[in-house]
Amino acid sequence: MSAFATIRGVPNAPNITEINVRSAPTTTASLVFKKPVGLGGLAISSVQPDAANSNLNGKTYQWFEVTFPEGIKGWVRDDLLEVEGDLTQFGYGIVAQRSFAFALTRQMMQGAAAPAQPPSATQPAPTPQPAPAAQPTPAPAVQSTAPVVTKPTTAPVAVDLERIKKASFAVTAAFEGTGYAAYNNYDAGVISYGLIQFTLASGSLVGVIDKYLATSNSPTANQLRAYQERIRARDESLRNDNQLKQILLAAANEPEMRAAQDEAATINYWNKVVDGYITPRGLKLPLSYALLFDMGVNFGTGHAFVRLAEEQLGVPLRSKPGENGITEEQLIQKVAELRRDSHYKQAARDNLPGLKARGDFWLNRIQKGDWNFVGEGQGIVDVNGRKVQIANP
Repeated sequence: MSAFATIRGVPNAPNITEINVRSAPTTTASLVFKKPVGLGGLAISSVQPDAANSNLNGKTYQWFEVTFPEGIKGWVRDDLLEVEGDLTQFGYGIVAQRSFAFALTRQMMQGAAAPAQPPSATQPAPTPQPAPAAQPTPAPAVQSTAPVVTKPTTAPVAVDLERIKKASFAVTAAFEGTGYAAYNNYDAGVISYGLIQFTLASGSLVGVIDKYLATSNSPTANQLRAYQERIRARDESLRNDNQLKQILLAAANEPEMRAAQDEAATINYWNKVVDGYITPRGLKLPLSYALLFDMGVNFGTGHAFVRLAEEQLGVPLRSKPGENGITEEQLIQKVAELRRDSHYKQAARDNLPGLKARGDFWLNRIQKGDWNFVGEGQGIVDVNGRKVQIANP
């Protein structure tokens, strides 16, 4: 059984599409090349602690030497990788399924350097970071002093997945922007557009445009076709193309564009969250679906919060609540707490207090016992000052 790595990148910064590969296990080593996020099947040949003993809260970064498709070897830091396979010789044992490398505990081995210390029991693994020049180093989450008390569970209503999905999309869209016509061109995404901010830089906008143009023959669609190849090429000069902006804003009024955005969000986020988090654990509560979907969009569908919650609750990874000694409510509350703490730490570090609202929203739903995700009164919830209908979206 071999060991392989996949470039994970930075889940809460999807606009970063490449990471640095170094010639030695330190950020000061020469750059071998850059490689894209998502590249997998990279055979692991060695693991070494950071040569400069760089660490985060006492946990030393580990560097993986991997072989790239060209046959060239290079070093990538563990906070940018997921790994799987037989990593016994490197001190990790058998990693049965793809896992965030930084969150794994490396055991001391004969002749090996001292392993990194495990993450603090009161905080999740930090948001992963690339080496300098890729992006700033994040701080890990810290535990808030305000306790959260889960109210007794209301018996779940009959699960209407279509209603839950629409409600989840509506809430996440309110956090991400202003809906189907949301548009900005001032960040690393070059152009960020639509329901959950599909970006030109990451390529996610390409899929939306292609789906829309395959179903619409409107005058707006015909205008957009003139840009299709440049969008596929991720042409950065489109950032300041006001005509393209007006076309996209007009297209958002068409049902074909809205359907294209919904389909892309379903395929790239909803389905991955259901397959990766919901189904393996047998989760059933509508609030679980909604929270985990929003986290998939916010942090990337490969985030480690659920696994960290399971570790802190002392249950087997990917085990089913109700069979493992905890309830689904306990698991989801712990996930929401870890997420809230992460937002609070980032808000303090970057002086962006507005980041707290997203974490607070989900813990507020839990405190209110809104496990069926239906809101209050007429089914309305407040999302950053916007009234969003979730009971009948």
